[in-house]
Amino acid sequence: MLTTGQLAAHAAISEKAVRLYADRGLLTATRDASGRRIFDGAQAERARTIALLRSLDLSLSEVAEVIDAHAPLRVFDTVWERRRARAAGVDAAGEYARSVLSGTSALPAGLAVGQRQVTDRVVLRVDGDARLSEMGAVIAGLTQQAFSALTAADVPVAAPPFLEIHTRATEVSTAKLTLSVPFDGLIPPPPGMHIARDEAHAEMVVSLDQAEADDQPLVVAVHDHLSRAAGAQRRGPNREIYLPGFGSGAAGTVMEIAVPVDPAGPSVA
Repeated sequence: MLTTGQLAAHAAISEKAVRLYADRGLLTATRDASGRRIFDGAQAERARTIALLRSLDLSLSEVAEVIDAHAPLRVFDTVWERRRARAAGVDAAGEYARSVLSGTSALPAGLAVGQRQVTDRVVLRVDGDARLSEMGAVIAGLTQQAFSALTAADVPVAAPPFLEIHTRATEVSTAKLTLSVPFDGLIPPPPGMHIARDEAHAEMVVSLDQAEADDQPLVVAVHDHLSRAAGAQRRGPNREIYLPGFGSGAAGTVMEIAVPVDPAGPSVA
């Protein structure tokens, strides 16, 4: 049996790292009579593997995904392929950052800003929060919650759901989210939700296919570009609009990033 310090020495990592991994459930410990964490010998090997994966810049959630899998090699290959795809996205986002610093703010190649008018409508809204690693699951849960309420009330969905992200998520801090679903009809507000009016406005919008929607640095770059282009014409937070093909492997546009602006709207950038 190993103390925190002994495990740290065996795995050649810091005691702070051991405590972090234990707090996040990556390492398993018991407590002795003095309240100190005690680890069995198998945890030393696990700690070394965690440290190896972290050296590849895998997040703690990705590390857990790999080491707790029934087929860790297969899951690692999947995670690593995602990492390679993200690296390509970082390159595109880096070029976007260069364009901002040069004073031009040019979208990555293949993307363009369109503009459209959105009519006045009623939406069902549900709020949530999530860390970066939780975003996908939380968004899906909020969407299901809203859709279930509308189905139970027997009122039709009028347009795809959209998400407003009020604060940015990281691995340790949560984002404040609002999921809205436009609908037709009249219903009382379901528990834990509220009904609001989405006033008529114009939207500056960029369409993404699934690979682009999965590319987080690219998504951040698009949000930034739209925010800069909207300027003082902005009418609310940026939106991510999830079309029916999102997450299904469908070809073509599956997500749109939009910023609401005054009905006249600024010129498309």
